Amino acid sequence: MWITLHFFFRKIVFTGRNHIPKDAASILIANHSASFLDAMLLGVLMSRPMHFYARSDIFRKPWANRILRSFHMIPIYNVEHGKEDLHRNMETFSEGEAVLNNKGLLLVFPEGTSRVERIMLPLKKGTARVALQTESRRDFRLGLTVIPVGINYSAHRFRADILIHAGEPTAVDDYEQVYRENPARAITQLTRELESKFSRTILYVSQPERTNYINRLLELYRADTFHPLDHVKGVPVLQMEKEICDKVSEMPVDEYEQRWADLQRYDHLLRTCRLMDTSVNRRYKFIIVHQLLLLLFTPFFLASVLLNSVPLRFAKWVADTKVTRIDFYTSVANAAGGFGYFLWWLILMGVAAVIGNTWFWIAVLAAPLLLFIGIRWWEAFEHMLCHARYLARGKKDPVVLELLELRERIAFWDSLPG
Repeated sequence: MWITLHFFFRKIVFTGRNHIPKDAASILIANHSASFLDAMLLGVLMSRPMHFYARSDIFRKPWANRILRSFHMIPIYNVEHGKEDLHRNMETFSEGEAVLNNKGLLLVFPEGTSRVERIMLPLKKGTARVALQTESRRDFRLGLTVIPVGINYSAHRFRADILIHAGEPTAVDDYEQVYRENPARAITQLTRELESKFSRTILYVSQPERTNYINRLLELYRADTFHPLDHVKGVPVLQMEKEICDKVSEMPVDEYEQRWADLQRYDHLLRTCRLMDTSVNRRYKFIIVHQLLLLLFTPFFLASVLLNSVPLRFAKWVADTKVTRIDFYTSVANAAGGFGYFLWWLILMGVAAVIGNTWFWIAVLAAPLLLFIGIRWWEAFEHMLCHARYLARGKKDPVVLELLELRERIAFWDSLPG
């Protein structure tokens, strides 16, 4: 799945990783916008085993229970899956406590539900309750910390970007005195602190109906402002993008509607004329070396199409036909793509063994690398064609002039301080 995720997403950046201890009891609290992909993503990227809660109904069959528990999943029960099992949450919390007592890492989604809207829901008190109860039973000597982790998808689609940020840890033993005096107050105060720190790790707006607008707006903002290595150089990307989110949240309704209409018109022109934003904002340039590399790698792209089209189409077919909730789409596409590709690769190896041709064997073994080359080749080829169409229209073309005017109105960040 590490390979699958890095094929599916264009870029995965994980900042603040040093806030997560390597060998101490910790609870990660994360936002939940892509169903089981969120846990899978963190599980793959962590340098230590991670346990996490999952909805109980998927554990009902004995074989599923064995498999899921082998992935460190712990069932949690709620009303929608039957009131008769709610009492079993005592077992669930005991399992989580056992993980922490063994200096393990436990993942919790404290907002309680998965959704694609870029909003922040109030945190439930369960995390603070488990953390304080676990520490109190060890006389506040466990050293447990709670760390907020924001998982920020640029979009829920193929070749989107992900920015993951681990925020400032909270030491649970700081609440020892309050808990001994009044446990309920300690739980409330800890939840409020966690909510405050959690809000600094995720990109969100106050109005869920503005999700599509802010998603696309952030794509354009990144295209204007950032460079690929900015994260490495310490540029405060998350903080800067949060300022854009705050600005959108504060917009009066009439201003938001006008700006959203401009952005929709802009994207409509790009789509119908088969152009791209980086031509309009002048970030894309024709470079001879890039064109030569495209020509040089064309045979590798063709080989990639022959070897890798089937599993890619299979993953898309599964996601398109089986998913009924949008927040499950990228999760299902990734799982179907990852496991489907692995099975397809085994089939190719079987065919290579039967044929016995050395060159075919080399091609089959190199298929995953060819897949990466093929994806990058196709992206570069599309960008080249889009930019050629843009240049062919000329500077005085009505469409180009309208795009430039719209882009200037859309990019309100040019007038922001700093």
